Amino acid sequence: GRDRAIAGTGRPGGAGRRMKATWLWLLGATAVLGGAIVPLALGGRDALAAASHVSPTAGAELIGLALASAIARAIKLRLLALRLGQRVGVARALITSLASDAAFQATPAGAGGYPATVFLLRRGGVPMPAGVAMCAADQALDTLFFVLALTLACAFALGDAVPESWHAFAWVPAAAVALAALLIVGAWRSHRRWWPRLRRAVLRVRWLRQRRTRLRAFRNHFLDDIARLRRGSPLVTLALACAVAAQWTARYAALALALAALGHPLHFGLVFVAQSVALHAAQWTGVPGGVGGGDVALAGALSPWAPLAVLGPALLLWRLTTFHAVLLAGAVAFACDRRRIEPAMIATAET
Repeated sequence: GRDRAIAGTGRPGGAGRRMKATWLWLLGATAVLGGAIVPLALGGRDALAAASHVSPTAGAELIGLALASAIARAIKLRLLALRLGQRVGVARALITSLASDAAFQATPAGAGGYPATVFLLRRGGVPMPAGVAMCAADQALDTLFFVLALTLACAFALGDAVPESWHAFAWVPAAAVALAALLIVGAWRSHRRWWPRLRRAVLRVRWLRQRRTRLRAFRNHFLDDIARLRRGSPLVTLALACAVAAQWTARYAALALALAALGHPLHFGLVFVAQSVALHAAQWTGVPGGVGGGDVALAGALSPWAPLAVLGPALLLWRLTTFHAVLLAGAVAFACDRRRIEPAMIATAET
């Protein structure tokens, strides 16, 4: 600890790292406050009063949706680990789900979510290559879900109140996600062409060149794990599909439930599509959880069907459920986490 303190104060980069950490904390605190202030600003002075009059039953249902989403992701992680032959307990899977969801929400563009997942799985004994492969499969499953769900929702589930032109352009949001997925698949299938040049460029870095053997072993383990994830029992694949659908349906149902609790229900397909487009676009702002941009975009998208006096308190309840409650649950999960596997055993498993 003394050496690290000396290194942090003596090196020129120490002050820069401290400054960066300070800005990250400030950005996170701003997002937490903005998650409550922006919906209140949109709904006016009566937004807080309207949200406080929601029945306890509706509040319990909102909490239940958040918990169901976290449990569904924990099941998904356990199923992915099962396919790799890794043993992940119920407590480890739930802690990883809650804490990594908080990392997704608390970091700009969700950049900390998957590193937190790998870290927490590794604390439970899952080797790092297997954890990275599980995160890659997790992202692939989520992308496939949104490609299918957005297409079906836009084509069949937007309701009669939506203009016919929306149905005509039902393919647009799903096509954008599908295009990104196709680019990733195309890059992977053509890696024999571009990988040798990239490898030569990467190995010019001395630090990477010195760790070439370790990186090669990591790559080989990762590719083996990806191949194993692509195979397996159809029953496990079906269970994975159900877990992914339950995770995101529960998460995206919170706003629809909040609107219904305020006496202004909207069609679930409409709310689902509006959230999908608004939140994914708001991630590009770099603000944790898409706070601010996502709220304004959602209010604008849903304003033809609901007044701001209703959207304001609904967005406040939605943020409290999908952002603030997730951060709180993640902090509790981090506090409850106890390392069960010794680091030396993990290193041995990885090598």
